[in-house]
Amino acid sequence: MDQRSWEAAVRSSWDIRESQAAKKLLGGKTDTGGRGAVTGGAHLDALTTLLAQVFLDAGFPRDAVRSKSKVELPGYFRPTKKWDLVVLHEGELVAAIELKSHVGPSFGNNFNNRNEEAIGSAIDLRRAYDHGLLGRLRPWLGYVLLVEEAPASLRPGMPRSGTFPIDPAFTKTSYVDRYVILCKRLRSAGLYDATCLVTSSREADAPVRQPDLEVGFPAFVGAIMDRTEEFGVVQPKRN
Repeated sequence: MDQRSWEAAVRSSWDIRESQAAKKLLGGKTDTGGRGAVTGGAHLDALTTLLAQVFLDAGFPRDAVRSKSKVELPGYFRPTKKWDLVVLHEGELVAAIELKSHVGPSFGNNFNNRNEEAIGSAIDLRRAYDHGLLGRLRPWLGYVLLVEEAPASLRPGMPRSGTFPIDPAFTKTSYVDRYVILCKRLRSAGLYDATCLVTSSREADAPVRQPDLEVGFPAFVGAIMDRTEEFGVVQPKRN
């Protein structure tokens, strides 16, 4: 998989959002805050398909690489959760990947929600594994986040502090900066084995950016390939 394919998949998410929003308007339905562009789902399907192809190219059978159905995995704090991409090998869970997006106009209202979702999903699945609900293999977890490039997401600001001072790492940071910190810390804390953050404007032909290569696209795909090598399957050539 090359960089051009990844960027095209990111750009397609904007096309799908606009199409879904238009259909809702034609049907007389409106959602606040641009929510109508995503409630139809599918806007990250192209990215999911590309990541699934990495496992398929590595030799995993198609029925073991799941993205549309049979993606429910047991939790510890809840019965199940649907993951966006689930990969199996001989009945064991090889990998589970979550894909999310965050677009405007409101970044402040949903920033904590995205954090809580990412942290909670990983903790829930890790604890389920610890309690013997996911077989013998420790699952590999991945997290992909697409953030809209907009003045509100790129403008540095000072988070509000309460009773205690905030972590200095967040001082004078934009929401994109804070997502970089989130993705790095999700990985360093062992909640996810790999994370990926990409940004893009909704404008046509806008570039797709990687704010920090440590949590960029090549590193994420490389981590997937490292995981597949543990199972002795045929490996594709790395681009």
